[in-house]
Amino acid sequence: MSAAATAAGYLYASGRLRGCAAREQEQQEPKQERPAKEKRIRVAVMPAREQGKPAPRRTPKIEYRVRRRWSAE
Repeated sequence: MSAAATAAGYLYASGRLRGCAAREQEQQEPKQERPAKEKRIRVAVMPAREQGKPAPRRTPKIEYRVRRRWSAE
C-alpha cells in the first residue's frame, strides 16, 4: 500500500470518528432554543430590460500561440 493511500485512509477514518463524536455530543447536550428573529433581506431592484432589444454579447478574445520547434542549442 502506498503512503498516499495510507494517509487517505487515515484522514477518512479520523473524519468519520470526529463526526460520530460530534453527533453523540449533540445528542447529550440539551439544545438551547433561540427566540425567532426575522432577518430582513435587502434586495436591489434592477431596471427592466426592453423586450425587443437583446443583451449585448461579449466579444471573445482570440489569442494566437506560436509553436516552438525543437532546436539543438
